[in-house]
Amino acid sequence: MSVKKNETIQMKKLTFLLLLLTPYLVQAQQGMIVYERVVTYGFEVPEFARGFNVPKEGNKEVMLLFNEAESMMQDAPEKSSEVSQTDSRSKRMMAFMKMGSGSRADNETVLVSYINRDEGVMVEVRDFMSKEFRIESELPVIPWKLDGEEGEFLGYTVHKATAMIDTVAVEAWFALDIPFEVGPEAFGGLPGAILVLSMDEGRLSFKATGVSTEGLEMFQLARPDRGDKVSRKQYERAVEDKIKEVKRLGAGRRRAMKRQN
Repeated sequence: MSVKKNETIQMKKLTFLLLLLTPYLVQAQQGMIVYERVVTYGFEVPEFARGFNVPKEGNKEVMLLFNEAESMMQDAPEKSSEVSQTDSRSKRMMAFMKMGSGSRADNETVLVSYINRDEGVMVEVRDFMSKEFRIESELPVIPWKLDGEEGEFLGYTVHKATAMIDTVAVEAWFALDIPFEVGPEAFGGLPGAILVLSMDEGRLSFKATGVSTEGLEMFQLARPDRGDKVSRKQYERAVEDKIKEVKRLGAGRRRAMKRQN
């Protein structure tokens, strides 16, 4: 039996299970999943910066609001008792390290990700090197593959799905008990909410810390309007041009340092 047939059978099994579970699922019109988002930085801390408290990874809490038609991920409100793990000097040094690396992964963050499944539209607000862009595009179709592996997470039975996007491997674990095709950032399209996701060999990961379907009236789910509006093509060109500029400036500084030595 081919891999494709196996995937089809697994999807049929999951769909059948979802139909059986429907009468017992939470009949909520909206929900919220809070994730811990962790990104590992690719830059190396030079000798002169070793005295600074420059973290090797970024860690923050994000929340995903969703209903039957829409979903929106954004940063979770900071708790008043939270204390920054890095002082202002270390933060400035980290920003310098990230920009100097010329790496897209180090300098790009999705601030807001809005999806309207009925309209097939996605709107992202991305920060790239301290500039915000608002990108509107068609909802991407992710080529998920199911291997039948199951586990348990936060008390939910979760199912494993994988995908290759360009050259980046993605692994997701989703729960049929939360029957919404949602997940962090642009990821979704599975027959249940994604609770755990990792990509690029774990460089970026999302892990749910809580799921709620009550007391969400204070949160508004709306299409974002912040940032400079650009097309996906325009954004990719802007990122490419900025990375080339940073690398060119870095090469110029290295040449100048060699001449001085």
